Amino acid sequence: MKLFRSKTSRLRRRSNQYTIRYAIEELKFLRSFNDLRIFHRKIGFLLPRIIGTFDRFHKVPPSLQIEPTNYCNADCICCPSSRSLRPRGHMDINLFRRIADDASRIGVKLVFLFLHGEPMLHPRLAQMIRYLKSKGLAFHLTTNGVLLNEEKIRKILGSGVNSADYVSFSILGASKEVHDRILRREHYEKAVENLSLLLSLRKKLRVNGPVIETVFHRMPENAHEEKEFVKKWRGVVDHVRLGGDISQSFSEYKRDGEQLAVRTDTCLNLWQKMTVFWNGDVTTCCEDVDGDWVLGNLSEQSISEIWNSERLLAIKRIHKEKQLKKLPLCYTCDMR
Repeated sequence: MKLFRSKTSRLRRRSNQYTIRYAIEELKFLRSFNDLRIFHRKIGFLLPRIIGTFDRFHKVPPSLQIEPTNYCNADCICCPSSRSLRPRGHMDINLFRRIADDASRIGVKLVFLFLHGEPMLHPRLAQMIRYLKSKGLAFHLTTNGVLLNEEKIRKILGSGVNSADYVSFSILGASKEVHDRILRREHYEKAVENLSLLLSLRKKLRVNGPVIETVFHRMPENAHEEKEFVKKWRGVVDHVRLGGDISQSFSEYKRDGEQLAVRTDTCLNLWQKMTVFWNGDVTTCCEDVDGDWVLGNLSEQSISEIWNSERLLAIKRIHKEKQLKKLPLCYTCDMR
């Protein structure tokens, strides 16, 4: 137990160091008063993570995590999505607009546009992004990068993006060999090519956004390339993000294996975002891959109704009181 707490503390210190570096690296996007306002909002969003607390009385989720699709064109060794029992599908564009309208109306600021699938597989993703921007919402898109092309990139860059928005390329190795071995696909070269094209077109079109980053999640198969990864991408992209160790509770989701260390600390994600599946189901968090802890559905209910529901508030109280044995999903979760 002591070792578990020590690891948690170490990971948080490291995360705080990278958060501070992020803030410094983003100063280059300050080109107008609006950029300064966006920067201030970002700091306000990240500050609770740095100090390890969150306003327990939010009536509105600071962000949404929306799953455009749970189809994927990779089969990563660290991801349980291929083992998921949930039906596969794409979010209906009218449902997406309904959610975005509601989010904009109540003051949500940020939408994470990815979850258990590759978002670029959604045939109307560019329309989704344009609609978010028309509603004053920022987006954060994480992709393996393979399905991007010049046409899609131009549509994204022409949708009203600015320094509030992010596109993260999930690159899981400094070398092609390691990256492709983890994805179990020959994807590295195409991903790097499309990343370079996005950087080039953003510069050519003089668009102050989105923020472009590479993200590296450490696991036994790629840990030896972490330093090389940082060296390779720092100075090329806006951020080199080290996502830390892959959550064991996520990678081993519903697999028989050794018992995970029990969780003893409150999960801030419960206060930071609302997780929405492609069919509108709202679940407790991204660790609930199969939707065993669904709280409601946004085709029938509003964001506020679910966010302030007695069921979710009860889960938050259990976390606040650290009575996590009552929540099997949370009790053995090591996500930070």
